[in-house]
Amino acid sequence: MSLRTRLYDYRLSDLPATVGLCASDVANVASIVNTAQRRLLYCREAQGESWWGTWAEVAWNVYQSSPFITLPRALARAELFDVCKQPVVINNQWVEYLRFGNGRLPKLCGSRCGKLQIYSRNNAVTFVDMPVGSYIKIYPTVSTDDGSRVLLQGTNTVDAVIYSNDGTNRVSGEFVTLTSPFVTSSNQFNTLTGIQKDITDGDIQIFAVDPNDGTETLLVTMEPGEQTASYRRYYFNSLPFNCCPNQDYVQVSAIAKLEPFPVRVDTDYTVLTGDAAIEAITEEAQSVRYSRIDETSAKQMAAEKHIQAVRILNGQLTHYMGKDEPALIFAPFGSARLEKVRIGMI
Repeated sequence: MSLRTRLYDYRLSDLPATVGLCASDVANVASIVNTAQRRLLYCREAQGESWWGTWAEVAWNVYQSSPFITLPRALARAELFDVCKQPVVINNQWVEYLRFGNGRLPKLCGSRCGKLQIYSRNNAVTFVDMPVGSYIKIYPTVSTDDGSRVLLQGTNTVDAVIYSNDGTNRVSGEFVTLTSPFVTSSNQFNTLTGIQKDITDGDIQIFAVDPNDGTETLLVTMEPGEQTASYRRYYFNSLPFNCCPNQDYVQVSAIAKLEPFPVRVDTDYTVLTGDAAIEAITEEAQSVRYSRIDETSAKQMAAEKHIQAVRILNGQLTHYMGKDEPALIFAPFGSARLEKVRIGMI
């Protein structure tokens, strides 16, 4: 079995039969797989690092003029950052509001003030900030998406919320119907607070257009299955200037937690992967089924099936990462073993 597990692999497994479904029922098998995977990823037993295959190492160039990183859709959060080959602590949004703390950053003294630290920010709608007063231009990448719609939400040039009519409904934002090669919004936007779109056949690229000189700035590229835009953002305080000589950017790498996407068709991958993941999701799918039955014995069976799923995933972690190889090794006597200095374990 491939280490990357697809919906197709679940349909060929015992999972459909154990929850009373036919293997050919793609929609319902996908639904139960998605539900079981979400429960396993968000359960308390997963803790911070979670299960095998749910993280990845990624890298960016962070520019001095805009010391931010906006994570792509595939990443839920950054676990650990490495800047100029040195690990850096990530602070959550509460740190800057602690009493007697350092307060909100950046300070007026500029990017050279203070030590290098990373702070979590609000989720962003776009990968880069939009110039105020811009029109929004959308490019579909395939002509078959003509006729699909995108809802642009935000404020106009006087900072008032934009509203429009969608049939008999009053909605916040402006609906734009995709047309090749591009389509432009009728409103100018000072801010974008939300983007919604139909499921499409190809990517769509969204640009901000300066009304004065027509300069276009790529804001975000949305994937075919992506329906709403929301991305995690981090701010780098006091980004170093001497990491990459003669460059206006700094190379940053991170260990990041993967975001689970719903599987819909046979070729879609699950985040939990491998033969063990199939076994675990099968157990959790049965737990889901029992949890929806209003009987005491069913609730007990649901809990037992969940425990079995967690045990399988813990076993998978041990299989791939080992049990005696922690990330941190404490060696107070260096390479010398305790027996060599005649010290035994108490």
